[in-house]
Amino acid sequence: MNFFDDLEFVCSGKSSHCDSAYSRHYFDGYYGLQFISSGKVQLKVDDSETLTARGPVCFFTSPGAAFSYNSLPGEFREHYFVCFKGSRTERYRQGGLIPEKPEAVFYPVNASEKFLSNWKHLLRYLRQSGKYSHGEAVLLLEKILFETAKSVRQGGGSSISSGIAELASQIADNPGLDWDFDKEAEKLEISPVHFRRLFSKATGMPPWHYVLDCRIRYASQLLLATDKLVKEIACECGFNGVFHFSREFKKIMKKSPENFRKSI
Repeated sequence: MNFFDDLEFVCSGKSSHCDSAYSRHYFDGYYGLQFISSGKVQLKVDDSETLTARGPVCFFTSPGAAFSYNSLPGEFREHYFVCFKGSRTERYRQGGLIPEKPEAVFYPVNASEKFLSNWKHLLRYLRQSGKYSHGEAVLLLEKILFETAKSVRQGGGSSISSGIAELASQIADNPGLDWDFDKEAEKLEISPVHFRRLFSKATGMPPWHYVLDCRIRYASQLLLATDKLVKEIACECGFNGVFHFSREFKKIMKKSPENFRKSI
């Protein structure tokens, strides 16, 4: 038995200028890695909410769920894909290289020249026959899976990841502004649901919880460093009145604004 026989490739390919749609497609017994190098794509798994993202992003398809994905009307995508099965996939799952269960998640990736080259060489080896080309294809698939996982952990250098990091920094600097996260999601060209998921992953809390945390921290600084009235601080930090400010402040700081100021 060849060392690489525990992985079988089901299908693979690349579609340029692609606008095809897949509705409730089942991947019966095999996994897929889908790479959108450019263009805008929508994704839905079973009855989940539809997510939208612009490439470069990856998403996984897997057994046990119905996957629907398509380009937006009037748009086209460049789409690479490879599908595979076999006992080796269990090691991929245990190692965190593929998801443990079907889910609608986009993974922003750094579509470097090396990453694109690995995809092109993978597809070239899969068009050939023989145990050596099969082994080379398995090794390239694993490189791509590792690069995808690494890119996700490091933020990927993607416009989405960097945009969310920049937004979090802006909120920390200006917590009192009236933030509209639907508009922020629109700027990043992703759905509000996908935005909230990525923001929570990046900051450790949902967007409005993060805003509230930043507002309370800023209010604490003003209480300690200035003689401003509590109602002035409440207004400057974006709260709708002293009562609202005092209630939220006490939830987090365990003291009222007045007692917090007196205790220091």
